[in-house]
Amino acid sequence: MKHTIKSNTLAVAALGVAVATASPLAAKENLNFAYGYPNTSAIGIAVDEYAAAVAERSDGEIDIKGFAMSLLSLPETSPGVRDGLADVGFVLTPYYAAEYSTNLFLHEMNLLINLAENPTGKEPLAFTGAMLEYTFNDCPECMAEFKAQNQVYTGGGVTPLYNLLCKDVKITSVEELKGKRLRAGGAGFVRFAEQFGAQGVRLPVNEVYEALDQGILDCAMLSAPELTNYNLHEVVTDITLGVPGGAFAGVASANINADRWKAMSTEDRQTLLWGGSNITAGVTWGFYEDDAKAIQNAKDKGINIFQPEPELTTAVKEFVNQDLETVSALFKETYGVDRAAEIAADFPALLEKWYGLVADIENKEQLQQLYWDQVISKVDAATYGQ
Repeated sequence: MKHTIKSNTLAVAALGVAVATASPLAAKENLNFAYGYPNTSAIGIAVDEYAAAVAERSDGEIDIKGFAMSLLSLPETSPGVRDGLADVGFVLTPYYAAEYSTNLFLHEMNLLINLAENPTGKEPLAFTGAMLEYTFNDCPECMAEFKAQNQVYTGGGVTPLYNLLCKDVKITSVEELKGKRLRAGGAGFVRFAEQFGAQGVRLPVNEVYEALDQGILDCAMLSAPELTNYNLHEVVTDITLGVPGGAFAGVASANINADRWKAMSTEDRQTLLWGGSNITAGVTWGFYEDDAKAIQNAKDKGINIFQPEPELTTAVKEFVNQDLETVSALFKETYGVDRAAEIAADFPALLEKWYGLVADIENKEQLQQLYWDQVISKVDAATYGQ
């Protein structure tokens, strides 16, 4: 009996040594990342690069596994991260207007990029930077909204300019917009449709293919990369570039469950903030690069590509100026965004600053470094999100 006890004790001790020896090789933090996009999309690629970058920077101490269109759908992501069904999630704030009203208001400023005096195509890169800077530094209401949903904001992202992706419909004039059913990804795009006598239909992007195919929609207001991401090139026949313009900016690309965040070390939180700059650049630059490729691919598939008539271009700019004047009052009255007028007054100057900052950016690595140096590196990981 004594021999057996002694043997068991030695076996347990040996096991303990083995576990102790093995533990440094195992990731200390294992996080699942839910995103409602295909893994081959710009967002899927950005998530994979984010996971790899965080693993490398943490020397394998943080392991992130992406779940594309499986763990949580796009509409489920925010409550799923809130409740801990996912540790990290790609959250689209316009899906939850009441919960993220101030964040949504910042997104509604996206039409400003239609007014750029000397457009270069890099306007979405600048809008991303302005969104990041304002959200982290100047929007305590934004942070309170994330906190109320038990989430910690670490990054953003913006699509390229929005176009009209249509099925069996050509739209190049103001008159041709009337009566059309247009997929709208946010309230601003609904207002755009209504301004031109069209109907804005709120639909998640993953339902657009079927809606176009069945004639529920005439066109979708979307960026060109979604042609590839969701195989919309199979049903789209006609594209009008730059209408309605603007972009989708209501993106919290790597929101982390707050309980999970608080349980991490300051060093790990710092790593995930750095990862936030990585995924922000990855999403934004990925879309930027995919834009031209998607248009060329559409041409190669025989899809008709149109430029709007000058009258329509002018009308779109007039709508933007009018909408920016009215949207702050709308958000104050409807969603209780008390500082809406102040934000609307301050944000354009910040965006102008970022136009200058992104002018010489030539790749994702430079963009990531810019977002990190200008904004996210200045966030105190020890106190942020507490």
